[in-house]
Amino acid sequence: MAEAQAPSPRIDLWALAGGKALLQEQGFRRLWLTRLLAQTGQNVLVYSLLVIVVGKTGSGIHTGLFVLAFVIPSATLGPLSGVLVDRVSRGWMLVLMNGLRVILCLGLVASDQSVWAIYGFALLLAASMQFVGPAESAALPQVVAKDELTEANSLFNVGSLVGQAIGMAVLAPLFLKTVGPDPLFLLTAGLFGAASIVIATVPGLSAPAPAKRRSLSDATAGVRAQFARAWVVLRKDGQAYMAVIMHVVGSASLLVGVTVLPRFADKVLNVSAENLIFVFSPAAIGLFVGLRSVGWLARAIGKGRTTALGFALLVFSLLCFGLVSNLGGFLADRNPLALFDPGPLDDRGGRILVTMGIAAVAGLAYSFLGVASRSVVNERIPVEMQGRVFAAQTVLSNLASIIPLLLAGALADWFGVRPVLITVAVVMSLFVLWTALRARVAPSPVGGAYG
Repeated sequence: MAEAQAPSPRIDLWALAGGKALLQEQGFRRLWLTRLLAQTGQNVLVYSLLVIVVGKTGSGIHTGLFVLAFVIPSATLGPLSGVLVDRVSRGWMLVLMNGLRVILCLGLVASDQSVWAIYGFALLLAASMQFVGPAESAALPQVVAKDELTEANSLFNVGSLVGQAIGMAVLAPLFLKTVGPDPLFLLTAGLFGAASIVIATVPGLSAPAPAKRRSLSDATAGVRAQFARAWVVLRKDGQAYMAVIMHVVGSASLLVGVTVLPRFADKVLNVSAENLIFVFSPAAIGLFVGLRSVGWLARAIGKGRTTALGFALLVFSLLCFGLVSNLGGFLADRNPLALFDPGPLDDRGGRILVTMGIAAVAGLAYSFLGVASRSVVNERIPVEMQGRVFAAQTVLSNLASIIPLLLAGALADWFGVRPVLITVAVVMSLFVLWTALRARVAPSPVGGAYG
């Protein structure tokens, strides 16, 4: 009798990503595929529209206006989108929104693609994102068991990363450098159309969510009151409150960083906007490593300290981005490989290499900050209020970034990128420190020392 052969060693990529048998479940697999298709199309659009704006204007002010076009719908439609997602079929909401995105892509092809037209399309895309995100998150518990939610959320994050990589690092640069934006927008329309078709086949998502039907005006009035109540509860818990504040400030600072990126690429790195994604691609590695290690770190030092560590690393990253010229010159002067004289790196190569390393740290920091802060809220805020707290967190992040976005592009044009990045890092640190001191003085019957 022949000996049974031992199975050949292999790397289970889905196990590494945090999933096991979830993708064998039809409902989750199709929901995950819908997210992957939609995220790929969304990232293609965001990146390509930003490149077009930068190419047409070369202005930090216009870049800020472009980012602001994505912030305004998020700051204004967040509560309304949550109400509608809770009162209609999540599946048909995703079908409708992805279908509208198909029309949006076709409209881009038919338009003159002027800067102001792109701002209008960016507003419409951002508005659709406010309904797609909550609908996807709310649909997840309808297709997986309660004890599978952690793994399902992890795989959802991996889907977002893959969508970013395919959309921003592959499809958008390839098409923009070869056949141009129109074929790219047609391909994106196909991705959204496929997402709309796939989600329509997911069982269990076609029925409306069970909720008492009310008029839209009554619903939105109720949301305002409920948001206020959730904020009072959050404010009484020091740990959860500080976790939300750090996430809000960190998210706002990242939006400001995105605003000055084109200027950073041109003046600091000497890299075109189309190639900037390759310089910052290590951020995806940092994000993935962070997603895989944040659970272990939270168990080792606590969720609160992990949130604080993520915030501190984010501040450190912004400071380092502001000092890239100094750090790149230092690296080039050190001749790290000792192979050439004066060394294998010139100043530009040193700046690019340092930027790639900082990008990886920034990705790691954002993973720690995002996941750990959400876990703190999950643990300490009543379940029936968590949705409102997370929605309020998104709205606050975008509201807090509006004025900095309007100023950052202009200040970068006038004074340079370095002072803007360093100032943002210092201001966000001082604000969080001031908030923490106020939180310690205020009575906190639920929370304790942050840690």
